[in-house]
Amino acid sequence: MCDPITIGVMVVTAVSGGMKAYGQYKEGVAQKKYYEGVADQQTEQGRLLYKRGEKQSELGQDSAKYKGIQQKTEAAQVAASQRAAMVANGIDLSSVTSQDLASDTFSRASMDEMAIRYNADINSWNTMEDAKYKKWAQDVNASNSRATGRNALASAKNKATNTLIMTAASVAMGGVSGAASSTSTQGTAGWLNGYTSAAPSNTVNMKSLGYTAFT
Repeated sequence: MCDPITIGVMVVTAVSGGMKAYGQYKEGVAQKKYYEGVADQQTEQGRLLYKRGEKQSELGQDSAKYKGIQQKTEAAQVAASQRAAMVANGIDLSSVTSQDLASDTFSRASMDEMAIRYNADINSWNTMEDAKYKKWAQDVNASNSRATGRNALASAKNKATNTLIMTAASVAMGGVSGAASSTSTQGTAGWLNGYTSAAPSNTVNMKSLGYTAFT
């Protein structure tokens, strides 16, 4: 049986180890919660970047539509000015020259309108591709953050488990050592008691033989 001091040391060791293991586990939980928050922010940032890209693309298309309408209006005004000028100069509007001029003006206006639409489509595509990439990058960052949080919690659990195992081993070794020490002490005390109780018998026997050194 262990002595009270050994038992006290064992209790303190067990409590200290348990508190340390609990602290390690709670630290892992806190780290996982932190990285989950970071991941949520990264996911939200990616979503906002994508929505901004969609809005920019939409605004670009609306701007192109407006420019197209403006281009048609300007082209119509140019054509009207050309017809007025030809009439003023006595040129028949049904003549080849008049028709060629009108056709050329119309072709130029159509090409300008197509260029406006093409540029708008290219800008829109680039904007959306950039938004998709940024969202993907943020999603990857969020995934990595969540993985980091899971790894932190797993590591904390392993540390806590190892601490509990080491604490249990330390308590067990303390108990064995205390028991062995108690048994050894009791055996030594018993041997000394036996030796002391036998001494008077030897003294009496020596006195009976006439030796006075034992008086």
